[in-house]
Amino acid sequence: MKTHLIEYHQYHGGTPDTFYGSPFTLDGIGYDLESEFKLTSKDSIYSRCPAWKHRANRVFNVFAPKDITLFVDVEKKSLRTPNVSQNDFNSYFGGAFLFDWCTPEKVTIQSSVPRFVFWSKSKNIWIEQRPHPLTALNNFVCVAGWYNMTNWTRPVSFGFDVVDPSKPIVIRRGDPLYQLSFHSTNQNDGFKVEKSEPSDDMIKKLNRTQNTIDTFNQNLPQDIKNNLFKNKESKCPFHFLWKK
Repeated sequence: MKTHLIEYHQYHGGTPDTFYGSPFTLDGIGYDLESEFKLTSKDSIYSRCPAWKHRANRVFNVFAPKDITLFVDVEKKSLRTPNVSQNDFNSYFGGAFLFDWCTPEKVTIQSSVPRFVFWSKSKNIWIEQRPHPLTALNNFVCVAGWYNMTNWTRPVSFGFDVVDPSKPIVIRRGDPLYQLSFHSTNQNDGFKVEKSEPSDDMIKKLNRTQNTIDTFNQNLPQDIKNNLFKNKESKCPFHFLWKK
């Protein structure tokens, strides 16, 4: 068993000026990632449960850095907000309108506030993004996913399904947005997250990966997908889920 250091940079939007100049990079403006274990009262009836503790030490919560209220008009396929400027709205939610995000059956919004990039010297580390159980109270649920962050240096924002489009999505500063966890080939390994400044080489790799996705218009050829999701030295830590 070992402890892996996961470094991260927090920002918003998708342009170089926000990557470097976002106020959410500052201490006290953007929220640091916090483990579920650290945030839970030690008086909780389950706090001594080894199964809960094992998981809670490896799950990290992401919090909203500012108040945002959104109203969806399904008929007009429009999204409006009374408490975010137009410039910030374009930066936070511009990616939401690239696809058929709003239908009578489902409304899915893409948000880039906050946005993260993660990196580690450890190999074959997978990152998992999943809903926080309390966000349904805010009228949204994060869309889950996971990938091998060793192979795929990419920004982590979040998409979410709106629970009831007839009601507003109300997010207050400090509200949980979703959860992150990290996995190695040994599920007993621990993880330490640490805010850090990315290197120039890491930023170049991030930009090239994003440019690759843009080049193929979000529809990556299968050989590229195979390379992004494979482990170079060992199997995916979740291989048992589809083992025959």
